[in-house]
Amino acid sequence: MKILLTGATGTIGSKLIPALENEHDLVLLSRRKIQDDARWRQVDVTKIEQVMDAMRGCETVIHLAIASGQEGDYEGDDFNEQRFEINVKGTYNVFEAARRAEVKRVIYTSSLTVVWGYLPPTFVEGDAPAKPVGTYALTKHLGEQIAEHYAKVHGLSVLCMRIPKPVDIEDKTSKVTPILPQWIAFPDLVQAYLLALKLQNILFETITLVGESSRRRWDISKAEQLLGYQPQHRLEDLGYTLRDEPQSYTGPNIVRPD
Repeated sequence: MKILLTGATGTIGSKLIPALENEHDLVLLSRRKIQDDARWRQVDVTKIEQVMDAMRGCETVIHLAIASGQEGDYEGDDFNEQRFEINVKGTYNVFEAARRAEVKRVIYTSSLTVVWGYLPPTFVEGDAPAKPVGTYALTKHLGEQIAEHYAKVHGLSVLCMRIPKPVDIEDKTSKVTPILPQWIAFPDLVQAYLLALKLQNILFETITLVGESSRRRWDISKAEQLLGYQPQHRLEDLGYTLRDEPQSYTGPNIVRPD
């Protein structure tokens, strides 16, 4: 299968590429130039003509590209402008280019922040209506709406995956700081993408993917049913310490929980 990955130099892309490259023909997009590897294309997703050129001949898109460089409670105007450019305009360009190129399927990487407004101890359904917290979550929710539009109006097969922050369990320093209960081990997240590539006969679905923990309040049953997803790594059992989720959100700066 010929698969296009946006944001391929990011933290998820760097883990996903080795799991895909032996079985699939990859087109890897990055905003920076990658030398000596013909699979890589220097593409700015905010420029639709660049996305179109890279999209030709692809069968599936895994959309990972997001505005990067700031996390946590950062809500600066300049960076939020970049968020909307990449996370919203860029997502529109990816779906529109996929439509024009007659791509069959798009896997859209959304965020658990889209439903972060459901405060604990609420149990959150896997496809719960959006309740975004913060500008980042808002842009990811708008991305979900673009995805649904292209599925229902143009017939693309689209899977939206709401994911939390992935944890590199090979990195011993990742255990130093306590983690939130929903964070997911990278091998489990990679497993989900591989399963998503095998999913057949859907128009538009939204699922939640989180890691297993003693304090999980995020429903993964839809991911289990659709994909056969089963988390294999319980981070608590690997020596990670869980920290408490926020009980409320106040002020202009919102802590990003994913």
